[in-house]
Amino acid sequence: MVRNLTLALLFTSAYVGLQAQSAAGYRSLSPAADQWELGVDLGTPTISSGEIDAKFPGIGAGLHVRKAFGHAFSFRASALYASMKNENERPDLRSSESSWISGSGQAVVTLNNLLFRKPNSKIGVNVYAGLGVTRFTTDAKSVVFATDPSTAKDGSVEGTNAFFESGLGIAYRVNPKFNIGLEYSFINTLGADADLLDGDEAVTAAGSSYNGRDVVRWPHLSLNFNLGKDKSEPLYWVNPLGATGEAIAALEARPVYDPTDTDGDGIIDAIDKETNSPAGARVNTNGVTLDSDGDKVPDYKDKEPYSPPGYAVNADGVAQVPKAITEADVNRIVDAKIAAIKIPEPKTDWFLPNVSFSDNSYAVRSSEAEKLHYVATVLKNNPNIKVVVVGHTDARGTEGYNNVLSYNRAKSAIDALVSQHGVSRDRLILNWAGEGNKLVSSNDANSMNRRAEFHVAKGETEMARPEGKEAGKGSFKGNKDAGY
Repeated sequence: MVRNLTLALLFTSAYVGLQAQSAAGYRSLSPAADQWELGVDLGTPTISSGEIDAKFPGIGAGLHVRKAFGHAFSFRASALYASMKNENERPDLRSSESSWISGSGQAVVTLNNLLFRKPNSKIGVNVYAGLGVTRFTTDAKSVVFATDPSTAKDGSVEGTNAFFESGLGIAYRVNPKFNIGLEYSFINTLGADADLLDGDEAVTAAGSSYNGRDVVRWPHLSLNFNLGKDKSEPLYWVNPLGATGEAIAALEARPVYDPTDTDGDGIIDAIDKETNSPAGARVNTNGVTLDSDGDKVPDYKDKEPYSPPGYAVNADGVAQVPKAITEADVNRIVDAKIAAIKIPEPKTDWFLPNVSFSDNSYAVRSSEAEKLHYVATVLKNNPNIKVVVVGHTDARGTEGYNNVLSYNRAKSAIDALVSQHGVSRDRLILNWAGEGNKLVSSNDANSMNRRAEFHVAKGETEMARPEGKEAGKGSFKGNKDAGY
């Protein structure tokens, strides 16, 4: 009875849906990509049989996924695990405990999704039917496999059977991602073992067996989640005519066509952004007078409608282009730029080597020639500098003797720079320090203290020869340029 009613509802809904689409030439305007539904099913299954009574409640849990194939039709794949008990009034005579594992697929019809007038329905009324396969195991007391009760014994029944499933349900949409459903399913097993879910075979009062299928009743709660990002909800929650209704509303909201063109520029007032354009003035597609060169003087006033860019214009739109530049102008600009260039001061912080002398001598040794060459090179490459030459001695001898000897060493170094390297004498400043500025703190003979130092002049003046008799060994190779 229930099965026949369910099938009738399914076929009726399918027929109504097809007729409606065929008659109206309906094409869904909903997005092609919609979300899948993932559901968790929890309930209390029972075995309905004519042999022994169900012991309520059983325990059942399942999962399902559901995909819409239109606004009324969808397909659902389900898996179910259930544990159920049955017993007679005298449990010692007959009782059973069954475990059930199954998978099935159902066609689902949402009956009310062809009628509602809101963008999304709050309530969904569903009927469904499908086929599946189960593996069940039943442990029973006094299992009866034949018409003769004397064959009853304790035992176990196992079977793998196909089944037909049908049912109906109602769902409530909580939000676009979640809904709750209540469903009642009828599962009719098929095949030779269809009467052994309760571990007992149906027999008549006369003792003959008959095909009394055991039916699993599966009332359950479904917690359903819509999966997907940036997609429409499952189409069985979406108004099939939603997009059509929006399009009709947009059409109704459009203003009534009014061909009035106040300024006669060919652009009707409804889209004209300048309804008072001067007569004869050229306008763009928005009815605004043209300004071809963008100089803010409209073309009908502009005496130069295509002025060169980058120049100011007068009230008539004429560009104020300056006169062409002449060669004299170029020369004047270049001269001004050159005059503004600041030439950096020459480098004056040079490191110049010392020239060493032998004990009690002011003769320049050939081993020091490279150092004098370096000093001369710096002077030649920097014509704006002068160099101070300072003579020194070690700490031996009297102070007066050492002063004259340090003078002679500075003079000998200057003589070599002038005569051998061609340095002008006026670029060399002679100074002497005697034994008062030792490099090495020692009273012994030390070649580092017997030296002539060179450094770039910073305002120093030349020192005269100190008083005293001639000191040291050597000779001067001066010339008239050296002042000898």
